[in-house]
Amino acid sequence: SPAFSQGDNTVLKNIIGKLGSFYSGHIIEKAYLHFDRPYYAAGDTIYFKAYVTFGEQHELSRQSRVLYVDLINPQNIINRSIKLALRDGLAWGDFALPDSLPKGSYRIRAYTKLIKNAVGGNFFEQIIPVGSTGNNTNAINKLSQNTNKPDVQFFPEGGGLLDGIQSKVAFKAIGPDGMGINIKGTIIDNNGKTITSFGSSHLGMGFFDLNPEEGKTYKANIKFADGSQTTVNLPAVGTQGILLAINNRDPDKLTVGINCSNAFYTENQHKDFNLVINSGVSVSSAIIKLNNPLVAADLQKSQFRTGIVQFTLFSTSGDPLSERLVFVQRPEILKLKINSNKAAYNTHEKVLISLNTKNRPDSVVSGHFSVAVIDESKIPVNEDKENTILSYLLLTSDLKGYVEQPNYYFVNATTEAQANLDVLMLTQGYRRFAWKQLLDDKYPSTADQPQKALEIKGLVTTLQGKPVVKNKVNLISVEGGPMLSQLTDSLGGFNFTGLSFPDNAHFIIKATSEKDRNKMRIEYMVDAPEPVTTNYWSQEQAGSDSLMAISLQNRKTEMNYQVKYRSVTESSVKNADVTESNGERYGALKMAGKADQVITRDDLKGSGLLSDHLNGLLNGINFIGDPSNVKVPYLSASISLGAKNAGNPPMLVIVDGINLPLGSSVDDINLNEVEKVEVFKNASAFGSLGGAGVLSVTTKRGGTQSVNQGTAMGMLPITAHGYYKAREFYSPKYDTGSLTNKRNEPRATIYWNPELVTDKAGNALFEYYNAEGKGTYRVVIEGIDDKGNIGRQVYRYKVD
Repeated sequence: SPAFSQGDNTVLKNIIGKLGSFYSGHIIEKAYLHFDRPYYAAGDTIYFKAYVTFGEQHELSRQSRVLYVDLINPQNIINRSIKLALRDGLAWGDFALPDSLPKGSYRIRAYTKLIKNAVGGNFFEQIIPVGSTGNNTNAINKLSQNTNKPDVQFFPEGGGLLDGIQSKVAFKAIGPDGMGINIKGTIIDNNGKTITSFGSSHLGMGFFDLNPEEGKTYKANIKFADGSQTTVNLPAVGTQGILLAINNRDPDKLTVGINCSNAFYTENQHKDFNLVINSGVSVSSAIIKLNNPLVAADLQKSQFRTGIVQFTLFSTSGDPLSERLVFVQRPEILKLKINSNKAAYNTHEKVLISLNTKNRPDSVVSGHFSVAVIDESKIPVNEDKENTILSYLLLTSDLKGYVEQPNYYFVNATTEAQANLDVLMLTQGYRRFAWKQLLDDKYPSTADQPQKALEIKGLVTTLQGKPVVKNKVNLISVEGGPMLSQLTDSLGGFNFTGLSFPDNAHFIIKATSEKDRNKMRIEYMVDAPEPVTTNYWSQEQAGSDSLMAISLQNRKTEMNYQVKYRSVTESSVKNADVTESNGERYGALKMAGKADQVITRDDLKGSGLLSDHLNGLLNGINFIGDPSNVKVPYLSASISLGAKNAGNPPMLVIVDGINLPLGSSVDDINLNEVEKVEVFKNASAFGSLGGAGVLSVTTKRGGTQSVNQGTAMGMLPITAHGYYKAREFYSPKYDTGSLTNKRNEPRATIYWNPELVTDKAGNALFEYYNAEGKGTYRVVIEGIDDKGNIGRQVYRYKVD
């Protein structure tokens, strides 16, 4: 019998109030990246569009202005980190993969400072499988060394088993690599009686019904696909309790049921319990009067937006008793209509595509979209495994743990897929918050503000490490621009904010003082990437070995074409990109490739001072301490026996392409951040400063560069990592009479447009040329309109 009423008591007001305070004190931002394709080969370029949303309405965020994007290798080391300037929640970028990159499962993550500071740090992360055409070794994921046995867990609906209450029991089986594995088995009671049988229905997940009895215990006898077996005990049966159950099979309504054991009903008959329904967009509540051991009511799905809804049942005193997550699918997803000017095309023919966007009430909308077109004969796609703007923003970003094949639940509009999605809700936890911490005020309101611009900050201290207070610090751009000045604070800190500059910009930080400026030490605190974690990502390959083999064969064809033609027809800018992608980013540019000796990071193991390690590795170089015991590099030929420096000049030290003052040491460079050390003994190309030789140190790009230089002059040259400028996608035009018009240029990604904007009528047009490949071409468009409605559409056409 229905016994629901609107909640309006002190306990409910307290719960709703703390939930409201949590949302107001913890700004919710999400970052999602749309990639031009699901997997790559060494030598390819990864193109992506970033969408950063604000709140549960998925509106494009105008809060954060800086997005951090990292490429992480299978050893969980950041290969490259870039910053992108966000404009109304939008940005785009790329990563050029070196030809020598080892194959393996890489990943890309993206976040803003607000996302980093959120509860749990909800970073966007996506696995990017990379194949290789070379004979390099496979980059082994550390997680692949996991030798644990398969894991099987059981999740009774509502959180427990109660005497006499029939319950839906979900289960999930995963292998050592974190991927779902198929199982089957039987449920046995303590008397050896078989109660029921079960089997996984999707990715190791499934459910069965169980009517547990008091005094009995239950276990699952499980059989795996390889024939091995195990036994897992089910949760104990309770005699006192109340459970929340929800039937989500009806497309228009949810049926909420509250069941309690006889003993619990006898003790709590006619008492009020509290139900809180949280969809993120809105929070509602109801008072449940326990007039029957089973209380049920229907809720119309029309009151919710598409996404996860959290139902929590609280006691009369406000303690959470039972919880259930459901996924509500509503028809407000953007309708994207894609049309081409022809049904079929020839190779190299121009294609004209039109896009029309509408929301479900059929009112036109304007918005921002990204377009990727691929040749499916070269990049076959498993659509179930794709991570899309729908699956991420609506589903996986709000669930704990790794969700395998997230797009399966959106491309398969079947009753079976919806049932499997409901099982997923039973096995994955809600990641936003934990009720106990929330109600106990263990979630402090964050004071972190959205990052609006870049900054350069650091410390000024004495040589003994004491802060230099209220001392003037100047920031000077080597490339030109106004000089900025400020005074250090009570801790000796300085922070130049509101900055905008390109990647690898060169500055000089100068501490000025009437006296003792030569005794001041400057520390530049780099805005380093967040540490890499391995919480839940797995080794799943977006493309199988056979699919990857097709992609690799196409990559070989592309490489042969580039060697034969592209170096002649491409601009020097493209050639510079290739150089950068192969790792030649910094160093002594004037003498690139002419070093007398090169030490790589593989030669620098352990800890300690960099000079101590180099003393035993560099030929003909000694590090000599000055009166302040700062070790300075000298060529051995410049040093007389028994003298510190014999009046001869020290070597010029260059860090990331910037000359440091003569007499500078390398010991304030973090040993673990050194990528390469180069020695130039005859360095006349550097002018008089390099007459005594040059020691060039290259640090890891985007790493935690900690350089405390300038102790002699109170001056520190730095290379600051600013905004990355995205490459323009190369798309040939075959009707221009160019050389490419006469050649079959292989392309896997046919077209990439990171910013397609629809007009007020919801329309947009774009055009490009097909490649030489015949077969099916796949067009994917994703995006968000001005009201936060999200959409995705896939369109295919034939090329003969």
